[in-house]
Amino acid sequence: MPAEQLRESFYTALLDFPILVGHLETDGSGHAKVVVDKDNLNVPEFLESQSSVHFHDLQAAKFSWDALPSGVNIVGAVTTADSSGVIKAANVHVVRLQDNSGIILFISMAHYIADGVGYSTFVNRWAELCRWIRSASATSEKPACHYSFERSTIFDKLPEDRKALDGPTLELITTTGPLVRWLAWISPKSRATLISKHFSIMSLKGHVFHIPASRLASLRASVQGHLSSDTRISDNDILTALLAMTAAQSEAECRRDSASASYISSLVSYLFPSMYAPDTRFVTQVVVDMRPRLKGLSAANYTGNSVITRCLAYSMESLTSGINEQSLAPIAKSVRQLVNGVDPQYIGQFVDTLHKDPLCFMYPAAYGPSKATMMLSNQSRFPLYSADFGNGIPTWVSPIQTLFPKFSSIIPAHPLTGGHVVYICMAEQAMTKLLQNKFWMSASDMLY
Repeated sequence: MPAEQLRESFYTALLDFPILVGHLETDGSGHAKVVVDKDNLNVPEFLESQSSVHFHDLQAAKFSWDALPSGVNIVGAVTTADSSGVIKAANVHVVRLQDNSGIILFISMAHYIADGVGYSTFVNRWAELCRWIRSASATSEKPACHYSFERSTIFDKLPEDRKALDGPTLELITTTGPLVRWLAWISPKSRATLISKHFSIMSLKGHVFHIPASRLASLRASVQGHLSSDTRISDNDILTALLAMTAAQSEAECRRDSASASYISSLVSYLFPSMYAPDTRFVTQVVVDMRPRLKGLSAANYTGNSVITRCLAYSMESLTSGINEQSLAPIAKSVRQLVNGVDPQYIGQFVDTLHKDPLCFMYPAAYGPSKATMMLSNQSRFPLYSADFGNGIPTWVSPIQTLFPKFSSIIPAHPLTGGHVVYICMAEQAMTKLLQNKFWMSASDMLY
């Protein structure tokens, strides 16, 4: 893949995504905006390097993170300021493998700019323009496109009436405290640095698993047998229920192992009750995309953050009693009801709540790591395997090794692989417990 054309197409794509050259600005109370100044563009980082690692070596290692060349990731899960003191909206690293046997594209985009759909849209637009530049004649025109970046696009699609938020979700986005207010008040650069350093000392561990389609179909049929005939569940419902129960069991076992230090835990809980009070329930934060639920939002090609979180709360006892087809059934049913309940009226109330108090966005980041919780994002339909830069689709797509604590995602699977690929990131102690979970390990195969 010619370096010049890859670079040229990237900067050409930026013309269609001007928000990626903007600066993040806040007013100190949590309100944020992206400002594009033509006289002070915040041009994304675009690095190129040569590696001594051959593609066949990566392929033999099944594209394990440990086999990747060092320095591929030029930013972490939280993008911090660069040497010039600026947070880039996007960071790209092109790594050419030995003997020109292939390339690695590391592409990071700040979440305040776009969600996973917006990220995938940009990657595919870049790929489309790269193909166009590589094959264009002197008379060919640039492929047409139109994208929306204005937050008002969402407000224009909201209905007039509202539906109340459920208790766990309302609690997640409205519970505040001194730490939340302070984190919302400091600059984005300081906040990113603090959160990044906090994650770095948490001993996080990430793994990627594959669940074959046949294995999941068998599990789904067995779980369906424990539900009424009028209740139908999807692969997403089963996977969410399975991940929730598996994560809850890991959490419970870690807490039991810490019982010997209960007097310390009691003191900490007394001093910081909102952060470290013992949890009697496990909360699964299910990420839901607004686009298919708000009429006209998908057609507007809105690429900004268009996701909300809805919480599924169960008692720790009910989730840690043992995983089997019967115990998964009520959880999977609840997931189906939860997702179906995210309608335009519910979305409207969620958006209103966030904008009423801009501090809302910091609560999960401030207190989430100490709670019995897991965030789950189904990204399996993101079209990352359709990003053809002119040499065919990617051989493998993967997140970085450690993203956020207590986070899992169902990531896209290669068309020839099928099934479902699941990424999980949690504290090392909890991950050790997860890898000992017989039901999870029998349902999935760990890739790396």
